[in-house]
Amino acid sequence: MKTIIIFIVAALAANSPVWAQSEPYKKAMNEAIGTMKGHTDKTSTADLVATANQFERIAGVEQKEWLPRYYAALNYILLGFTGKDEAAKDKYLDQADVNLKAAEAIAPDNDELAVLKAYVAQARMVVDPMNRWQQYGPLFQGGLAKAKSLNADNPRIYVLEGSSLMYTPEQFGGGADAGCPVLKQATEKFASFKPASDLSPMWGQKQIEPLLVKCPK
Repeated sequence: MKTIIIFIVAALAANSPVWAQSEPYKKAMNEAIGTMKGHTDKTSTADLVATANQFERIAGVEQKEWLPRYYAALNYILLGFTGKDEAAKDKYLDQADVNLKAAEAIAPDNDELAVLKAYVAQARMVVDPMNRWQQYGPLFQGGLAKAKSLNADNPRIYVLEGSSLMYTPEQFGGGADAGCPVLKQATEKFASFKPASDLSPMWGQKQIEPLLVKCPK
C-alpha cells in the first residue's frame, strides 16, 4: 500500500530565540513552511527529524499557537511512512500523536487537525495493513467524517480519501473507479479554497497530480 508523501524539510534558525506572537514568529514559520515546497521524497530521515524538532521548539515558546504542533506532527507522519522498521515508524507516529493532541487542546474542533488525525490513522494502518485495517480503518474514516462536518470545503479531506481509494484493491471497494471522482472533487475544492493565512496548511494539490493522470478525462 502506498500513500501520499508530503514533501517536508525545513531549516529554521539553529538558535532558539523567544518568538512572541509577532512578526518574528511569522517570519520563522514562513521560512520553515516555504522550504517544504522545494523538497522531494528523497529527504533524509535525519532532516525530517530535525524539522519536526524545530517546529516543536517554536511550539514550546508559542504555546497558544496550534500550527507549530500541526507541522511537527506532519513531519512525524511522513517519518511514519519511511524505512522498513515497524517499531521505528510507530515511534514517530507516537510523536505525531503527542503533537496532534497538544494542537487539539489549543484548537478543538479544527478541520485541519481532524484531517491530520485521519492521516495518522492511515499511517498506522500502512505499517501493517493486514493486521491493522480493522483498528485504524474506522479511525481514518472517522477523522475524515469529522473534518467534513467541520468544513466540507477543505480539499485535504478528499486528497486523503481519494488517494486511499486509489490504492485500495477493487475487490475491497477501491480502485480508479472509486478514487478518481473523489480526487477530482479535491481538485475542484482547491480551485476555490482560501487558506486562513499564509501559515495555514496548503498541501495536497501537487501530491495528487500523479494519481489524476490515471483518471479518465
